[in-house]
Amino acid sequence: MIETRDLTKSFGSKAVLCGVSLTVQEGQTLVVLGRSGCGKSVVLKHLIGLLKPDSGEVLVDGESITGLPERKLTDVRRKIGMLFQSAALFDSMSVEENLAFPLQEQGIRDMKIINERIAEALEMVDLPGEQKKAPSALSGGMRKRVGLARTIIGKPRCILYDEPTTGLDPVTSDSINHMIRRLQRRLGVTSIVVTHDMKTAFHCADHIAFIHEGRVHFSGTPDEMRASKDKEITDFIEGRSGDTDT
Repeated sequence: MIETRDLTKSFGSKAVLCGVSLTVQEGQTLVVLGRSGCGKSVVLKHLIGLLKPDSGEVLVDGESITGLPERKLTDVRRKIGMLFQSAALFDSMSVEENLAFPLQEQGIRDMKIINERIAEALEMVDLPGEQKKAPSALSGGMRKRVGLARTIIGKPRCILYDEPTTGLDPVTSDSINHMIRRLQRRLGVTSIVVTHDMKTAFHCADHIAFIHEGRVHFSGTPDEMRASKDKEITDFIEGRSGDTDT
């Protein structure tokens, strides 16, 4: 469903992506791993046209979106939902107002349909009946789940997750990981999960891409990654910095 071909991107003199090529099959969950600052989130932003590559291209359903005008990118973005690291909720709106917003942007005005879709989305993320709450009254994990409900309410074919468990305690992180897997099965969506959390990677992934020094250093299944003897991979899995004490 989604493909990147030799993406390169620099910010000033800093090269972040140096030829990243990825392929994501329909219905698959791809986890993109790498150290902080390696360009994982930069890849995600290219997939929905928030960033333009210096060279290379992004294809969605076989169509290149690189260079598309903003008006045409809107149609592409309706296929792809994104859960931002901060959940990106509107603090001045209630939960139901946050969830209604993308539906109204799509031109849906029938409040019966909107309320039904809100209730369905909240049920999917285990927050039934929380429509009236303000984001400020929610825990970090609940905010993430409301953000996820807002992502799925538009019924995208693909969901992008940017560091979905960052800042959450281990139990809440585990519940988010299970939710990602459950939504993939229930909705049949294609998922791309950017993370540095190995537990998230091994729980959610059908396929893993490990980015190192701006390139895809490893691409394979979770079992293939576990079995790898590559030092960069084993250091990352085991959380070793490579530094030695003196």
